[in-house]
Amino acid sequence: MTIEPMKKSNPTLAAYLNYVSEEGLNLDRFVEHGGRMLGRNEPAGLADELPDLREKIKALRDEHPQLARQLEFLVGFFEANPPNQPDRVHHETIFALLYALKDMDLVPDDMPEVGYLDDAAVAESVLARHADVFEQHCATRGIDWAALKPETAN
Repeated sequence: MTIEPMKKSNPTLAAYLNYVSEEGLNLDRFVEHGGRMLGRNEPAGLADELPDLREKIKALRDEHPQLARQLEFLVGFFEANPPNQPDRVHHETIFALLYALKDMDLVPDDMPEVGYLDDAAVAESVLARHADVFEQHCATRGIDWAALKPETAN
């Protein structure tokens, strides 16, 4: 089953979900298109919602410490807004943070034991897709990349 993209003037996350029974969800495509569909005001909107995101991260620390660490790192990267970073890194970072914050999940957060799997998968995908940029950012700031590094990054 394929979910057809909606008109360009009204994109939604669902428009970029592509489930094919043989392949499953193409998470990289979901993240890539999610980053592309962000509007110009999304960075400011995320900045306004950072206190709520930090509260959510705090609540995740006990049961999902790796996800909490990864989201904290992405918040720090977003706030640092390193110069000369590719737009796609910036946009996909924002997408991952908004995805973690919003109630637009593939798997509802309140589902016992599995509710944060999609949030973790999106964060891991962004970290893996741009591992070289994030590793360099960690090196310049004395952050332990090994503690954040997704399993899929080399």
